[in-house]
Amino acid sequence: GSFKIKHRMTPLHILLAISMAMLWGFGFVTSKYAAVHMEPLFFLALRFIAVSLLLVWFVRLPRGQLKAVMLFACSMGAGHFGLFYIALEIGVEASTASIIWQSQVPLTVILAAFLLGDRPGWVGILGIAIAFGGVLLLVGEPRHFDNGLAIGLMFASCIMWAIANIQAKKLTTVEPLALNAWMSVFSAIILLICSLIFETGQLESFLIADWRLHGSLVYQVVGSTVLAYWIWYFLLARYPVSRVTGYMLLVPFSGVLSGIFALGEPITWPTALGGMVTLIGVTLIVRSRQTADSETETSPRAPTRKLG
Repeated sequence: GSFKIKHRMTPLHILLAISMAMLWGFGFVTSKYAAVHMEPLFFLALRFIAVSLLLVWFVRLPRGQLKAVMLFACSMGAGHFGLFYIALEIGVEASTASIIWQSQVPLTVILAAFLLGDRPGWVGILGIAIAFGGVLLLVGEPRHFDNGLAIGLMFASCIMWAIANIQAKKLTTVEPLALNAWMSVFSAIILLICSLIFETGQLESFLIADWRLHGSLVYQVVGSTVLAYWIWYFLLARYPVSRVTGYMLLVPFSGVLSGIFALGEPITWPTALGGMVTLIGVTLIVRSRQTADSETETSPRAPTRKLG
């Protein structure tokens, strides 16, 4: 690497990182609202069409990598987001979703160990065990028992995210913005086809005059995607990846609080306890990655590792 990445974050950049986590956290609320009030696959297709139209003018076509980007779109856009929204539609609360969503961190580490030979240290392994323990505490609550399918789909969506993360690590020659743009194009096509096959009454549900539904779409495109990702890549270009990922730990906090205050979701002891235990596990994983990263931290290759 030609330039050294700074370690200490400036107060303004810390504020940006916290804002990014808050933007993503509130995204669980707008996702939940949209998934319940509209056909989820069609809503997602609209979201990806909008993102494509915003970004596609600024990026080049990743020639030679198109097949890999299409596969990335299958696992990220269609796999992760599609399953995530269906799980929200059939009953997972925004606050529960934001806690289960964290399981993509240990899942990515486990997959990286098997597929990339990127072995976690014992602190990382301990973190993985604690994180899954926390998720079990959360889903073991009796009120979730009737909801096994939805929770299973939410887990499946986290596994798809982890797979997409591994793919993204190998797509290092594609600019992050280009990856996001073309992933959105291919995802929009896949999701539109799936929506036409599996869903009905899409336009009727979208054309209902509901400012919260249309606001959710605008928020998903501008807030969760364009703004939050811009901050993410902006910070990754300046700081070690582990430093920036640390702020992702604020996302579930933001998601749970948003769910309670914006949607009136119940906060129960298992939710609070499961959330805290999961967070401790994920924090341990992130800390163990930080020490691993600080031993090899001179190259500015960070922006290729992407979450989301």
